[in-house]
Amino acid sequence: MSVLYSDTDEYDISAVLGKGTFGEVMKCWKRTSGHYVAIKILKNYHLWKGVIKCELKILRTLKSVDSDKFCIVHFLESFTDDSKLCLVFELLEQSLYEYQKQQKFVPLPIRHIRSITKQVLIALQKLKELAIVHTDIKPENIMLVEKAQFPFKVKLIDFGSACFLPDIQQIKGPYIQSRFYRSPEILLALPFSEKVDMWSLGCVMAELHLGFPIYPGTNEYDQIRYITETQGLPSDRLLETARKTHHFFKKVYQPNSTYQWRLKSVNEYQAETMVKPLETRAKILNSLDQLATNSTKTTFPDKELKAELFDQLTMVRLIKKILTFDPRQRISARAALKHPFISMRKLKSKYKITKYYNVAALAISVAVTPSKNADGQFHCCQIFKESWNLENEQYKSDHTLQKPRAIEQQTADDLDDSGMEEFEKELNPQKS
Repeated sequence: MSVLYSDTDEYDISAVLGKGTFGEVMKCWKRTSGHYVAIKILKNYHLWKGVIKCELKILRTLKSVDSDKFCIVHFLESFTDDSKLCLVFELLEQSLYEYQKQQKFVPLPIRHIRSITKQVLIALQKLKELAIVHTDIKPENIMLVEKAQFPFKVKLIDFGSACFLPDIQQIKGPYIQSRFYRSPEILLALPFSEKVDMWSLGCVMAELHLGFPIYPGTNEYDQIRYITETQGLPSDRLLETARKTHHFFKKVYQPNSTYQWRLKSVNEYQAETMVKPLETRAKILNSLDQLATNSTKTTFPDKELKAELFDQLTMVRLIKKILTFDPRQRISARAALKHPFISMRKLKSKYKITKYYNVAALAISVAVTPSKNADGQFHCCQIFKESWNLENEQYKSDHTLQKPRAIEQQTADDLDDSGMEEFEKELNPQKS
């Protein structure tokens, strides 16, 4: 068994947890404390000096942050061992992607999507306060802490691509964000901010709900094409401002000398670039509203079904506010934490007496603020499991719930625009 030595500790390497561009992550036994940690080992790190220096600076900034409160992985220390730089973190259980894969990518219940979303929003709000942009929000970088003890408590990991906002904005045309989660401002080369992370989170929410990525482009043209075919064209203002507009769009002139922008056709793009666009979507959405028609996987009585449908519609409202082309209009992490989907205010006021509401409320409580009993165990989690049979719940992909149209319409009526007035006033008090 190999051993790594820091100035203050010794680490016995136990297993390989993963490999990436810059190195690998090992599960190691920390001798002084007698528990496992995760060590990111960066080989030949001197070749990546600039990138590593930025990551270390960010991790040292985050070291003073309450990692449990702000849902960010706890960084313990860094040290060099021969030609390797070692970054030591707390050991977490598995990524959301690994969990999804284990569950055969079955859509996640809405209550768990809310729990995960709230925690990532808490992390993003803290990062904004520190002027840090993560730039790689995706299921692989959202880790379940320990599902058996407290279901769907998560932490944000991997700051290898992160940067302080003033620094990254000086880079012309940065290549950041994994493609499926890349924001329009990066795709089009527009001015950007921490809102790029919000776009990625919106894509993750949709993916957890659908069971597959909403925009799985194999290149940037396909990425833009998928987004516009679901959400329509960006505004003329954005297209006129963006540096890469002409890579994907063209002007169509009218007889009266005016023009309109349109997306280049698949054939036009292929003729220009010799790159063949591909169709990789599991389901083509013509509107984000279609997310609300995704089949639920439970069989509730009418009142319970209404509560679940209401919750689904509220979630889609938040996703639409996040997946907004213009980053200036895209909802912030601070504002999103007050959205009715996260706060559950509207759900509570209309469906407080339902089992659905009570289990959903307990789910977010367990994930965000787990409490320990005298033995140091998270006792509320056991109550949660018993109340909803969490261990055995099966959401079979071949089971489709037929929703009565009357219930769907009544639920939609419950969530009309007036239902958002309180939320909008809270965000824009000057308009009140």
